[in-house]
Amino acid sequence: MQRFAGLADHVPVTTAAPSPRSAPGSPWLFGPRSDLLFGCGLLYTLLFGAFLVAGPELRSLQPLWVAAAVTLLIGTPHYGATLLRVYEHRSDRRGYVIFSLWATLVVIAAFVAGLWLPAVGIFLVTLYLSWSPWHYTGQNYGLAVMFLRRGGVALDPRLKRWLYLSFLLSFVLVFLEMHTAAQAASDVPAGYASLGGVHFAPLGIPVEVAKGAGLVVFAAYVLALGRCVIAFRSAPARVLLPVALLAFSQVLWFSLPFALKLFGVAPKLDVLSFEFRTHYFLWIAGAHSLQYLWVTAYYARQAGNWRGQLPNYLRVFAAGAAAWTLPALVFSPLAFGPLAFDHGLALMIAAAVNLHHFILDGAIWKLRGRIAEVLIRSGPAVSEDGPRRAFVRPLVWASCAALLLVNVVGVIGEQLFVREVESQRYTSAKRIAEWLPWLGRDRASWRLEFGERLLRGRYFGEARQQLRVSEALAPSAKAQVLIGMSYEAQQDWARAVEAYEAALAQDPDDAELQELVARARAAAAPQSAASNS
Repeated sequence: MQRFAGLADHVPVTTAAPSPRSAPGSPWLFGPRSDLLFGCGLLYTLLFGAFLVAGPELRSLQPLWVAAAVTLLIGTPHYGATLLRVYEHRSDRRGYVIFSLWATLVVIAAFVAGLWLPAVGIFLVTLYLSWSPWHYTGQNYGLAVMFLRRGGVALDPRLKRWLYLSFLLSFVLVFLEMHTAAQAASDVPAGYASLGGVHFAPLGIPVEVAKGAGLVVFAAYVLALGRCVIAFRSAPARVLLPVALLAFSQVLWFSLPFALKLFGVAPKLDVLSFEFRTHYFLWIAGAHSLQYLWVTAYYARQAGNWRGQLPNYLRVFAAGAAAWTLPALVFSPLAFGPLAFDHGLALMIAAAVNLHHFILDGAIWKLRGRIAEVLIRSGPAVSEDGPRRAFVRPLVWASCAALLLVNVVGVIGEQLFVREVESQRYTSAKRIAEWLPWLGRDRASWRLEFGERLLRGRYFGEARQQLRVSEALAPSAKAQVLIGMSYEAQQDWARAVEAYEAALAQDPDDAELQELVARARAAAAPQSAASNS
């Protein structure tokens, strides 16, 4: 569905006559209730209303595990739906070989290079975060076209261009704001922001230029929307309702918040404030993923090997989890990688998985040929496979199931670790911290905070253990300072001096560190003299 985003450039829209295979003029895939809730963004619109009324209260009450659960249970499967669509059948793999093989190899090579070459990593992350809003936007546009054509609404090429333009200009607003000078990406998935050198690098459009261009783009956007409203005013309500909801979702997800930010308007509404954009974007990403799962479930049902919603969900869940988990295991610092999960690895995986997802979707979801037959005319989706090796498919699915288990255990383990640290159950937290690296999820920042808490609790040896792991994952002056403080608390001034000097070596111009080293040396001098005598 997402690459209905890809439909943006490729939908050959002509008069869409109702298919004799479906109810005349019926736009629905599963039915109006599920289609509107999941496919057209009504569920997010209802959530948005709740956020308008009580956003701060709901935000403060939301447990930390909710973001992880939404990402795991909704976001992960929607990537798997694309993988199954492309790789499950030999005919699809061969038909899309440029994307299923060669483009995939390019993404993998760029990902591996980006782990060691910061410039490549920064490029991939910037490309991913710049492309992402277009991916969401194109999906909304493609679904709008699908509903119109299923409902028998005539879309002549000129009207189709106005509809496309309205969504395109919405994306341009986002792009302008994202790449204004001194901006930082605000739609990084929760839990994947990098604390290291890998980051989003905006183009640096001057603020006044971006505002001037944004004003023109916004006026054109409103004009395009108005032109579409006038053109479709006589269409049946059952067709216009899903299209209107999709256009409104685009407004809520991107057009309104990014226009306000671009023009320097500070909204008083919590849900529109970029101070909390990461929190609310979680629900936008969830709505987008639900759209994808909804439409790909319909496509899979038409394929003829449908076994029900739950088996289909488990299959796409396992496939998606494999794509996210395997790179984390192979390229963790415990294996072959140079970056800790929170110092670039997680963000690089997110960039690679999403870019691969965008590329595949752009190839497979074009409303023509077999896709049009299924999504517009409700025909069967037929993929032919030749003879296959009997052991290959079970082996692949067994691997996916194992990686899914690792993913689920890793996410749960992270949440348990946070809970145990917050509850000061340090022994339990330490046990969890010992096996998280084997799941590819060792975070230097968490080790650092854990060590600091242990130090405050006067567990000096345990604190140093965690701080040294943090230092090994991602060298930092703060970790060395805390190690020095642990030795200082035990009056071991010689080792305190070593730790403070290591911190100063990382930041030689820090006056406070210089003073700290001088004080520790002065305190260590009598001990050194006594031991020599």
